[in-house]
Amino acid sequence: MNAASPQLIFLHGAGERAAVWDDVIAGLPGDWSCEAIDLGELGVIDDGMFDLSAAADRVLESVDEDTATVVCGLSLGAMVATVVAARAAPGSLDALILSGGQVRPPKWMMRLQWQISIRLPEAAFGAYGSTKTETLAMYAAVEAADLRGRLGEVRVPTAVWCGTRDIANRPAARQLAEGIDGAELRFVPGMGHDWHRSHPAAFAAHLREFVTAALARKPRGR
Repeated sequence: MNAASPQLIFLHGAGERAAVWDDVIAGLPGDWSCEAIDLGELGVIDDGMFDLSAAADRVLESVDEDTATVVCGLSLGAMVATVVAARAAPGSLDALILSGGQVRPPKWMMRLQWQISIRLPEAAFGAYGSTKTETLAMYAAVEAADLRGRLGEVRVPTAVWCGTRDIANRPAARQLAEGIDGAELRFVPGMGHDWHRSHPAAFAAHLREFVTAALARKPRGR
């Protein structure tokens, strides 16, 4: 397995499309193979619903088992990434990065997001390429999710990140780190929930550091 030029798969949050990762990817080594996947295309299924498991299965189809592979997800993407890691065949995934993720999202938080979003016009959802229908479907999936039973199935080096300003997601960050064996928990000073967009260079720097260290620890031949 080639760890020198790893494959990185990026998963975005609700209300976004894959292009939000462009500036982060621009800050990574040029020989790393980076792919940002559009979850709206992968996970929205019949009747406009979004299915975390269906999205995870389709992400797994993109994994190159001959290359060291890292999955990085933020918010909704972190939840999909958790399911990806739990379902991945042994040896097919080498590291996991979860930023601003959730385990069993608080109902009040999701209902508040829903109430705000349902009142917004369609044009408000176009800033990052999404649609109102797609975003609301993703919020519904997040509200219904419960990943507590999947955390123990994650067997790869894992980084759990949360901005210090992302107060709503701090408890979940601790829960992720406690539930995933050996996970590294990092509260990133001064950052909010969407720091991949607001501070892409900083996100890329943290990512480079973690991925380089995680792959250096892998046994030879893997």
